[in-house]
Amino acid sequence: MLPAAPKSLGRLSDVFISALGAITGKSNRLGFGKSNKVCVILVDGLGSENLRAAGGHAPFLNAALKAGKSINTVFPSTTASAITSFGVGVSPAAHGILGYSVFDRKASLARNLLTGWDETFKPEDIQRLPSVTEQASVSNVHSYTVGPGEYSNSGFTRLNMGAAQYIPAKSFDERVDAVRTILALKQQSITYLYFPELDSIAHSHGVASLEWLNKLEELDAAVKELVGNLPKDAGLILTADHGIVDVPKPNQIMLDELEIPGLLAVTGDPRNCFLYFEADSNIASVKAQLGAALASRVLVATPGELKAQGWLDAEVTNEEFLPDLYLISMGSYACYHREFCKPQSLRMIGQHGAISQAELSVPLLRFGSA
Repeated sequence: MLPAAPKSLGRLSDVFISALGAITGKSNRLGFGKSNKVCVILVDGLGSENLRAAGGHAPFLNAALKAGKSINTVFPSTTASAITSFGVGVSPAAHGILGYSVFDRKASLARNLLTGWDETFKPEDIQRLPSVTEQASVSNVHSYTVGPGEYSNSGFTRLNMGAAQYIPAKSFDERVDAVRTILALKQQSITYLYFPELDSIAHSHGVASLEWLNKLEELDAAVKELVGNLPKDAGLILTADHGIVDVPKPNQIMLDELEIPGLLAVTGDPRNCFLYFEADSNIASVKAQLGAALASRVLVATPGELKAQGWLDAEVTNEEFLPDLYLISMGSYACYHREFCKPQSLRMIGQHGAISQAELSVPLLRFGSA
């Protein structure tokens, strides 16, 4: 049975707008301390449970977590939805980036909402709300994004950080140096510092791997260095877009081995599959059939059930992209349909997108004037 959403679902959407509010005095939903300059670090894939489990490899961050608190990310717990909520300050239902990928019934195409933007599918046609960086500009607050250079001109960056000056920096040390330069300027500013590496390593190696733990150690040292040199009027906040669950290969469920009548497309994440059906399909019948076949491993839910339990808002922007059914994996399971997924996705170990606390709970660490 689908559980009710936690009351704090989606608080990630409050973080960046509150950082701006710490400067302007408006919309400071999380009550951050008054600052002239705020840097918000978002570590892709660093859930609170992941950080606690590897606490010995990140003593500085783990100590801050023990002294601070955690919040919940959005549903689904996936980067496209979560970072857009972070960058725009609203829920996925409000901004319309409803998952990693969706099926466009009008075009009969799967649309990747993280990397699939181009001149025929423009981010500003799908996400129309002003970003926090655009709101900063109106308030005469400078905004910056610091991250790997390959994201500087991406459609996804345009979608949620479009008004910020992008400063490309490859290594962790280069990113820290860039932020220190920004915070030394005599101006009000809000900075988004992005670390995508832990998520990428988790997908390929898992969060228990030496590769992931080594990169976490590097992150811990970089953040400690940055905190140790903060100006007095600057705040630093660290959070994440989601946590990670390692899925062993025996726990991969192949949907193409089941008979699913009327199936048009499968999108979303392996731990939160979106199923779309032909117009005349009996969704209730298929739901019952899948529920019986997948038993306690996967929750099968309709958008209506998700709304009733608080996982989705009553009104949804881009509602035409909602699937007919969600397959939400429990435990350490994940679902694939080999007709619709890329072969390399079957090699993923670390995954996210579902509703476990390991995926939903993310740190909210505050330093300096924050």
